[in-house]
Amino acid sequence: MSRFIDKLKHASVSEPAPLGFRTVQKAIKPRLLIIALLEKPDVPETVDITTVADACLFNTKKLTEYKSVEKIAKSIKDMPCGCRIGGNFNIDFEKTAIDFVVFSDEMPASALLKSEKTGRIVLAEEDMTGEMIRILDVMPQDAVFLDEKSGEKLSLTWQKLTVYKRFSSLSTKPLLISVPVNLTADELQTVWDMGVNGLVVNMAGAESFEELKKLRKAVEALLPPSKHKRKSRAIVPQVRTEAPAVADDDDDGEEDE
Repeated sequence: MSRFIDKLKHASVSEPAPLGFRTVQKAIKPRLLIIALLEKPDVPETVDITTVADACLFNTKKLTEYKSVEKIAKSIKDMPCGCRIGGNFNIDFEKTAIDFVVFSDEMPASALLKSEKTGRIVLAEEDMTGEMIRILDVMPQDAVFLDEKSGEKLSLTWQKLTVYKRFSSLSTKPLLISVPVNLTADELQTVWDMGVNGLVVNMAGAESFEELKKLRKAVEALLPPSKHKRKSRAIVPQVRTEAPAVADDDDDGEEDE
């Protein structure tokens, strides 16, 4: 299974300590995960990205670019490395060194359906209908990514908060969003309360590293969303009605002596 998807699922919920005397691993503290979107493949060579991010992500439009990312993934052993596929080229996901892929709905299904080792994250549109979001929720991808539209300024607005809440309410899959690196602690807390599970942060280069360190520090200090704000499915109680009492047919109205 994908290391990043496993980390994402465990960090999205808080599990109570098991009963009994069994020796178990320490539960992962719930928190927002940070995914560093790297435009330049040489960034991991100039800074230790593993200290501030939970995973790194690269954009690829050609097979040669994908192969370059595979080499990086093999060199960064302490961090899951993902790839956003922007082109249509053949990939054997069962043999790739990439931990997870981000893809659009135009991605050929044949390659993705065979993949069990590589995590699958689908790109979603903000204006999807509620029915489409529910259908997406039962599809075999592992998470959903709401990216910004091309050319749109990356900022947090009230309208975006309603979109995040809508997706998290209608879907049980972990939700990733694109955010600017300079979000405040209050904004980060609100985003988490809306049901977001992961933040994709675009790093223009090594100069963004210090800002990413500040973001990570702010994320570590956040309070987990209260139980009523977490993702859950409503359970409708079944009311069992009792059958009405049946009159005794032997009673002809005469009193017993």
